[in-house]
Amino acid sequence: MTATKLHLVPIAALALALAACGEKDAAIPDGQVVATVDGKDVTIHEVNAEIGLIRAPADTPRKFLEQVALARVIERKMLAAEARGKELDNRPQFLLSKVRAEEGLLVQALQADIQGQVPQTTREAAQKYIEENPQVFAERRIFAIDQIQFLRPDNLERLPLADAKTMGEVERILVDNEIEYRRAPQQVDTLTINPKLTTEILKITNSPNPEPFMFIDQPQGAIGPVVFINNVIDSKLQPFIGERAITYAQNVLQQQNVQKRLSSELEKWKESYKPKIVYAEGYGEPDQSLLEAPATEKAPAAVTPSPAPEAQKINPDDALGAIVN
Repeated sequence: MTATKLHLVPIAALALALAACGEKDAAIPDGQVVATVDGKDVTIHEVNAEIGLIRAPADTPRKFLEQVALARVIERKMLAAEARGKELDNRPQFLLSKVRAEEGLLVQALQADIQGQVPQTTREAAQKYIEENPQVFAERRIFAIDQIQFLRPDNLERLPLADAKTMGEVERILVDNEIEYRRAPQQVDTLTINPKLTTEILKITNSPNPEPFMFIDQPQGAIGPVVFINNVIDSKLQPFIGERAITYAQNVLQQQNVQKRLSSELEKWKESYKPKIVYAEGYGEPDQSLLEAPATEKAPAAVTPSPAPEAQKINPDDALGAIVN
């Protein structure tokens, strides 16, 4: 084996050589262009948009965030180019997803446009809201709750839950019917739930013989409606007042006003587009009668998901429709 002698090239000469090579192959990006990928520009605007999607500690150096964001954009463009090279962008499923994504982004832009037209909630309106909802603010409570959760079974209305007086009896019913459940302590803050639910909980807990109460909801990420059976084991007063309360109330009212405006605009657009919509034979608007089961096979009542359902004593026939929109 013969050894090859390595010659050291002066750094200055090497830099000049690389610079010359770069001038020949591609121009160094400048201005708003911070990089190129196979000749396609990556702009500072793309990098800044990507930074907004990065979850990082507040003290993370800005330069590092830029580098991470740029790396992500470059990688995405690189992989997208490879996919196009394989003509994956011509597949029907991709084209459908592309249309759906574009329409979704346009809807978001429309919502943001409408949101910007809603006047800001005044301080006076917030103070009035605080006065009208003392259970959320001055009389705010933190409830310690013993809670049982389980996916709503098809036979819920036939379970003898209305006869259960304790959480232990509820558990026995679920075990006897081979229904999987989870029991764990929870905290409920009246600041963050529907005031109607607070009123119902207080009614139940202040009654001579308080019993477990039930509501049904479909939390984000759940595969179906979830039944919540609860028993309040403790309650403490924790007022929420002052400037923080006013700011909070303004935000709540602003969200409500935006939602009302969006709903109003949606109804108007639906009406205006009705003459422009033509259905093929066998298709049309949702027909609620299709959800009705034959008289000999009664279906469970439909449940409308809500972030703040109304409480009920355990009575499946009543509780199935107890969700407050």
